[in-house]
Amino acid sequence: MAAVLASIPIVSVLSMMMMYHEGSTALQISEFAKDIVWLLIPSLLIFLVMPWLIESKGWDFYPALAAGLATTVMGYFAMTQAMERFGLSD
Repeated sequence: MAAVLASIPIVSVLSMMMMYHEGSTALQISEFAKDIVWLLIPSLLIFLVMPWLIESKGWDFYPALAAGLATTVMGYFAMTQAMERFGLSD
């Protein structure tokens, strides 16, 4: 049950609500939502890398967490570059 609650995109929902109340158009919020979809892909890296390092490689929690976060940051960088290159973002 905790995983279900953690997976709810509450920050994204609150951000879109705040954008709307601050005067963003529905079209701007739609673009924001599409960008989030593309950035979900690299955000999943931490949930793949960290358990793999702990279970398969015997790493301790904090080193595995740090490696998962570093992988995620590299994934975000690569994805934002790809989004710009292929015109998937403003």
